[in-house]
Amino acid sequence: MSSPFTVAAADTRLYGLDSRLYGLDTSEETPPLLFLNGAFATRRQWSRVLERLVGRYRTVTFDARARGKSGRSSDCSIRADIDDIDRVVEATALRRPILVGRSYGATLAVCYAAEYPGQVGGLVLVDGAHPVSLLDQADQEELRSRFSRRGPIERILAPLGLVARMTPEQRAEVVIEMDIVNGELSADLAALRCPTVFVTGDQGTLAASEHHTGLKRAAVAKAVAANPHLSLFPTSLGDHRKILSMDPGVVVAAIGEVVRRSEWVSHR
Repeated sequence: MSSPFTVAAADTRLYGLDSRLYGLDTSEETPPLLFLNGAFATRRQWSRVLERLVGRYRTVTFDARARGKSGRSSDCSIRADIDDIDRVVEATALRRPILVGRSYGATLAVCYAAEYPGQVGGLVLVDGAHPVSLLDQADQEELRSRFSRRGPIERILAPLGLVARMTPEQRAEVVIEMDIVNGELSADLAALRCPTVFVTGDQGTLAASEHHTGLKRAAVAKAVAANPHLSLFPTSLGDHRKILSMDPGVVVAAIGEVVRRSEWVSHR
């Protein structure tokens, strides 16, 4: 049974679910898990993973600004999202949670851990936080144009909760900023001292070029080789976008590995 909660955040309000009521039980034997969604996804993307964790961990999920049941916002930047993670951690009184992020959420997880290293028990990075930038200026402009073309249909779908409630400009900037930040993640990954697992597929998404997929693989391999706290959990699934729905077991296994290696367990 999960308890809903809301958190005030600047010009909006965040909605989430906590699998246990407030009032911490200090006899807990496993760390809590905080899930961070993909760029335009909602907390529902974790459903197949969460159903395998019932009764094993305390889990907290929430919709980021302008997604799902959370309110619209004029600021959908990575800076705002990092601050929102801290708000959720404080509101739910999480102690050294393991952050489980997919794509954009994986990037946020690394950024948060770099900024608050003492507050994170570990990281599970699902198809994201690849420390390489892939978009040049022409790619960025094409992305802005593509989101602009989608604007009319997304304005219709947004009130129905089928897409993020953002302007086309906000959508494009979310992706562009993520790419820029990813290109600067190498130092943050090298500095991590909490157990961290990358969950990656053996191929890219259907929309990704073979060149970009190769760059991501190489960047992750280099990061893992440079820091003994990082490791890799491969999945044979071809399309990264389907890991959560078609291979949730590998995410659960990665969570278990991070829990096993975490200070939470070693201090008991």
